[in-house]
Amino acid sequence: MASFLRYHPAAVVLSLTLHVGIAVALTAAAWLPTQPRVVSRQVAIEAMVVDESLVEREMARLEELEREEIRQREQEELEAREAAERERERLAELQRQREEEERQQQAQLQEQRDREAAEQQRLAELQRQREEEERLAAERRAEEERQRQAEAEARAQAEREAELQRLLAAEEERRQAERAGLLDEYIRLIENRIQQNWIRPASATADLECVVNVSQIPSGEVVAVTVGECNGDDAVVQSIERAVLRASPLPLPRQQNLFERNLIVTFRPDV
Repeated sequence: MASFLRYHPAAVVLSLTLHVGIAVALTAAAWLPTQPRVVSRQVAIEAMVVDESLVEREMARLEELEREEIRQREQEELEAREAAERERERLAELQRQREEEERQQQAQLQEQRDREAAEQQRLAELQRQREEEERLAAERRAEEERQRQAEAEARAQAEREAELQRLLAAEEERRQAERAGLLDEYIRLIENRIQQNWIRPASATADLECVVNVSQIPSGEVVAVTVGECNGDDAVVQSIERAVLRASPLPLPRQQNLFERNLIVTFRPDV
């Protein structure tokens, strides 16, 4: 009722005015004569009954209005609460969506970092494998090179030993040939060939003796000749050189191991 008085003061004043009017009418009827008082009392009672009915209807209407207003106000409050709840739910949904987007972004970022880390690890593993393969390949090459060097050294050693054995055998054969006089025979053949091709100059003396250096190839062809110590003059030296060149090819020894590429022959034509 207090809320109704606050929101509908005019209706309350009207109701109070009607009640005061009824009270005044009843008071005035008490001072009138008996017969008229009866009539007035009846009228007052009827008026009071009528007025009470009107007041009750008015009060009922006002109470209904108040109840309707309360219902409307409650409905508005309910709608406001529902709207506020919907707004809270909307904001909560927006917040949830933002959090979900941030979570997805963080998940994508973490996934990207994981992929990058995995790729770096893969590349590092490939690099390690390549380095390991290169190291093993280098070790294999080094080992193969050591084996080749060892084999080459072994072959060279074998060849040196074989060459040494050949030289020793040749030297032994040469010594045997020298002991048999074959080397002296070979030198005499060369000296005789040179003397046969020598044209004696007028300046040559009877005691002529010259050391002649001869270079030849295995076929006996002379490739170079020089005269070293000699007691003859230039004409004699030149005549000896020409004699050696005309004697080419020189005789070959009966044993091949007696062949010498560089010969030292003592030229003494009068001995």
